[in-house]
Amino acid sequence: PTILLAPPTPSLPVAPTLVVSDAVLGMGSHGTVVFKGSLQGRAVAVKRMLADFVTLASREVNVLQESDDHPNVIRYYYQEAHANFLYIALELCPASLADVIERPDHFRDIAVAFEPKRALRQITAGLRHLHALKIIHRDIKPQNILVSHAKQGVGENAGHRMLISDFGLCRKLEFDQTSFMPTAHGSMAAGTVGWRAPEILRGEVKLTDSGDESQSSRGSLNGSTPAGTPTGKPTKLTRSVDIFALGCLYYYVLTNGLHPFGDRFERDFNIVKNAKNLEGLERFGEEGAEGVDLITQMLSPEAYDRPDASTCLLHPYFWDPGKRLTFLQDASDRFEIMCRDPKDANLIALEKGAFDVVGADWHSRLDKLFIENLGKFRKYDGKSVQDLLRALRNKKHHYQDLPDNVKRLLGSM
Repeated sequence: PTILLAPPTPSLPVAPTLVVSDAVLGMGSHGTVVFKGSLQGRAVAVKRMLADFVTLASREVNVLQESDDHPNVIRYYYQEAHANFLYIALELCPASLADVIERPDHFRDIAVAFEPKRALRQITAGLRHLHALKIIHRDIKPQNILVSHAKQGVGENAGHRMLISDFGLCRKLEFDQTSFMPTAHGSMAAGTVGWRAPEILRGEVKLTDSGDESQSSRGSLNGSTPAGTPTGKPTKLTRSVDIFALGCLYYYVLTNGLHPFGDRFERDFNIVKNAKNLEGLERFGEEGAEGVDLITQMLSPEAYDRPDASTCLLHPYFWDPGKRLTFLQDASDRFEIMCRDPKDANLIALEKGAFDVVGADWHSRLDKLFIENLGKFRKYDGKSVQDLLRALRNKKHHYQDLPDNVKRLLGSM
């Protein structure tokens, strides 16, 4: 087809089905530009990359093609090489996660419908999918999480979806980014300042593997030497680097833009020192405590101590009230069948640190109406964790027998 580069031509036909407009959506390193375009009438984002990087980018496009069959990974549609450029057509999105968190007034419809926990669950599910394909993103950050157009319907995929984007399209682009800093081993640290795992900053990860597969998006997932362990030479890249960045992202989302390692220019220094601050979650009560527990694991200074994406999704932070109550009931049932004389070691362990769990008397921390109904049938020790579990279990079993005013207080089952 004829290519018209000079203005005022409004659009540039790159291929018979792909049209690239002159509307710029974003800019990247080394001449990369993202335009608004269309593919067979469908609105798309078109990433244009310079020919110098086309060989590496083409290799990584294969990874994108392999991984996009997931509702939380950016959709890849088409690629076309022409003249000095490679054009990649991707799903067009109205905003990034950074836009929604930092500029909600400009994206009001998305911001109003935004549910932090749902967003984090979707992002983690997308990352789990990539890791299952042995793809390591290496640059998880708010700007690389896009928000889809709203979709009609019900369920997890209805409404706006979180989409992981910008992974592994070009290894050379990533290694040459100006944000990369020399590490102790003289290599270049992949990723973005403030979002890189400590093992990368310490130079303990080998980022320049020679081999058939591009190290920008693929790496060892189960090597014999755990990443993050000083062994005298860098170890292989693992998916744990993504989990660390994801932990930072969790805190960013839940605190509406804060970072666990402080201001932008002190983050890398604090990451290496493991000087994190999660106090921004304290105001969320029990849910905040669950978030702190999960994020603390994800931000472990040692890569092998971090949970994988599947384990993150199983954490109680993501449990709904029904699942939490069922777990407590099941736990109570298990403790009930344990030997009391002599007392089972598990029962002793359950009550260890009981004051930190229930306080001096858990009766005083529950609604008076509930406690009055509770005391009609049996006595419970307000200092005992097991008795609190027993009370919750019993009221769940006999929920239908509760007076209407107590049911209204507790809510529906």
